[in-house]
Amino acid sequence: MIHCSNAKGIESRFVHSVFLSFLVFFSPQAFAAELLDETKEAVQEWIRLEQLISQENRQWREEKSSIEDLLSILDTERRILEEQIEQAQQTASRADEERAALVEQLTAYQEISASLQSEVSNYERQLLVLQPRLPLVLQRELSPRFSLLGSENQTSTRSLSERLQAVLGILSEIEAFDSTIVLTTEAIEVDPGREVEVQVLYLGLSRAFYTNGSGTIAGIGVPDEFGWEWQREDDMASAILIAVEVYESRISPRLIELPMQVRQ
Repeated sequence: MIHCSNAKGIESRFVHSVFLSFLVFFSPQAFAAELLDETKEAVQEWIRLEQLISQENRQWREEKSSIEDLLSILDTERRILEEQIEQAQQTASRADEERAALVEQLTAYQEISASLQSEVSNYERQLLVLQPRLPLVLQRELSPRFSLLGSENQTSTRSLSERLQAVLGILSEIEAFDSTIVLTTEAIEVDPGREVEVQVLYLGLSRAFYTNGSGTIAGIGVPDEFGWEWQREDDMASAILIAVEVYESRISPRLIELPMQVRQ
């Protein structure tokens, strides 16, 4: 670019040369020719200056256009980058929210699991205490499930889910047994050191009556802390035998009186 001070200086010289040209008519011919040459030189220099200024202005307009295009591109890239940053922040925010929700769910699960662990352990203790009080036929049936339970002296190697299923299964079988009548065959000690194989008719978990096939031996049983206690009552043999035959559908149903309390 040409500074304005140079342009003004050249213009001043041009005007001065033109002014001097008017003096040609009043000066010698040689002096007039010299002044004319200087005037032509000044005019040519002024024309070159104008051309240079015009060229630089054109170049500046072209550069300005390029700069404006570049600024537009940079502004577009800036907006895109800001949008990407905002999306990334939103994604990170959602990820943080999801992570917080998962942590909350995990915490809730751990609390429920700990509570369930405590409840299952409590049921296991109660069932293990109840186990010897169950009829032998029911103990044998539930033996595989009892083996899954943990105890105070031994921790079960089974998962909490397996132990819970075992507890629920045992409770369900006990409830079913307690609401029905079951006939089975067992060896019962009728006298000290003497066991006899008899038929036992369980009325749920509260009472049981037994008799041998000939109806000569009979008795009643009730659960206690260490198992079932059997009390011999041979005079009940006939009624108990009839009850067994009715249960097996060998005779028609009929009303039978059986004691619901053990004689002291």
